[in-house]
Amino acid sequence: HALGSKDGEVLLYYCYCEVKDPEKLCAWQKALCQHLHLTGKVRVASEGINGTVGGSKVATNLYIEVMLSQPLFKDILCREDFKSSAGGAHCFPDLRVGVFEEIVPMGIDPKKVSYKETGIHLSPQEFHKEVEQHLSQASQGQSDTILLDCRNFYESKIGHFQGCLAPDIRKFSYFPSYVDENLELFRNKRVLMYCTGGIRCERGSAYLRSKAVCREVYQLKGGIHKYLEEFPDGFYRGKLFVFDDRYAICSNEDVISACRHCAAPWDQYSLCSSQHCRQLVLACPRCRGEGLTACCALCRDKERAAAAGQAPKEECDCTRRRPRVPIERVSQSTLAAEK
Repeated sequence: HALGSKDGEVLLYYCYCEVKDPEKLCAWQKALCQHLHLTGKVRVASEGINGTVGGSKVATNLYIEVMLSQPLFKDILCREDFKSSAGGAHCFPDLRVGVFEEIVPMGIDPKKVSYKETGIHLSPQEFHKEVEQHLSQASQGQSDTILLDCRNFYESKIGHFQGCLAPDIRKFSYFPSYVDENLELFRNKRVLMYCTGGIRCERGSAYLRSKAVCREVYQLKGGIHKYLEEFPDGFYRGKLFVFDDRYAICSNEDVISACRHCAAPWDQYSLCSSQHCRQLVLACPRCRGEGLTACCALCRDKERAAAAGQAPKEECDCTRRRPRVPIERVSQSTLAAEK
């Protein structure tokens, strides 16, 4: 039947609002998703809700209708807040709905840094104009703006805005330390922030503003998702990383990353073949065919040894060597060089 049909989509949305009873909202949300045969991940907290769900188009449409009529979100959430892309229930292994401290895991108490203190939201058109101006000024070494990607290194590696600063961080909870250790970089600058769907910028911009070093902090409303709907051939090049089994969605033909083994252009991730590792690897079909399916030599050795009874680790030895928070040394000429 229609609810289970393969021709579907994936929705991405969030809503910041005061939730008096997160447990109750969580139970309602879980029942709703199960009823509509949706899979995906939904985070509920006292500060709101954040979800990415997949199912048939009939199901996702019904989901939007119900969400918009829920008294909690009624005056805050609108249809525009849902970003959609081709996909379906098959894009997620299961349905996970839970109550958390934060709806996006930054690791900072929402009472200390509130979503209410965000930067100035720019529409995709406004953001596009700002980036255009920044790139033309940067090419003359005159830009006082930093175009900041607040996603993880493996996301920005396969797609990003031209002339951006992309921190080498492995997860969003490292972003605050990154800001703390690079405060001088942001002093008296105008900062244009962006992320996938806008939610990381809500807390990220609030954190940056709390440091009182930037002249102005702006953020892309609706994230890269909404920008690409209006500017598929704009200043964002490469793929958009997504947190489901698709790994990436595409709006232009550019391939901006390379196979980690032979350096041929390649931007499709696969999981490291060692069962003790959850790293994403860029390995082209030829290298994979030659057995290069692990993320590093250590994982390859582990795999060969197939060591029984070892507890899976969150990160393999090659990422443990990555500095937790890199200190950026960025000159304006570097920013301009990408143009």
